Amino acid sequence: MEAQNETYLSDWLADKITDAQLKARVSAEDFEAYQKIKIALNGMEVKSPDMVQNFEAIQQKLVGKTHAKPKVVSLWRYASIAACLLVFMGIYHFFIAQNDVVTDFGKSRVITLADNSKVSLNAKSTLSYSNLFAYKRTLQLQGEAFFEVEKGSPFTVETPLGEVLVLGTKFNVLAVGDLFEVKCYEGKVKVSHQNQSIIVTPGESVRFYNGTSENWAETTTAKPTWISGESAFKKVPMRYVIAQFQNQYNVAVKYPKHIENIKFTGAFTHKDANVALQSICLPLQLKWSKNGGTIILSE
Repeated sequence: MEAQNETYLSDWLADKITDAQLKARVSAEDFEAYQKIKIALNGMEVKSPDMVQNFEAIQQKLVGKTHAKPKVVSLWRYASIAACLLVFMGIYHFFIAQNDVVTDFGKSRVITLADNSKVSLNAKSTLSYSNLFAYKRTLQLQGEAFFEVEKGSPFTVETPLGEVLVLGTKFNVLAVGDLFEVKCYEGKVKVSHQNQSIIVTPGESVRFYNGTSENWAETTTAKPTWISGESAFKKVPMRYVIAQFQNQYNVAVKYPKHIENIKFTGAFTHKDANVALQSICLPLQLKWSKNGGTIILSE
């Protein structure tokens, strides 16, 4: 019965049957309830969707998304960063960067500095100086070098063992291990080692070694003999003589430990290893032999 009443109600709301026909088919109570439903529905306005208008709105949104401007990081920003980096690198290279000159076994090299001073660098040595050397004449040395300094502002050679200060002169510096030796050929130099300072004049030498110091004067040549191919020594511990031999000939040398501090006076050539060994061994009555690539010294 309820299903049939629902059919009557739907037909009546669709105006397929009249009020009188519905009233004849349902109870008075149901008819009154149906009238209230109809009145409520008539108060509501349900519009049919405008398909054309809705489609156009959807298209507008899609077009808006298609033409939305992507986020772009300005190329000027990257260009500015790159330019700053280039400027920084240029400043670093000009004001801070060091020039390092390194010599190999048996090799020497002559360096002309920005002030026209010249440095002759012995084998297995390192010279370092900044690009601003012409404004502050300071450089660092490890090993041995001969300096021909142009006159001008103070010229300083720094080594791990001490420093040499000059104005314009020629001098040789040896700084290896704990041996620090300076010889003056022209002008005047001030040598500083730890808390000691000494002025060295032409023909004079000073040496600091193993907590001791000594200086002497002798007739000298215009330049150190190593520049012309011969290493010369005056009362130098044997271990430094052997080290210089190794630097020139790039060979390993074994020797009795008790001879390493014996003082050696003499010289050896840079041109012939056999002749050089004889020059080192004969004064100390040492023998030498070869075992593969190693030279063995014995008594």
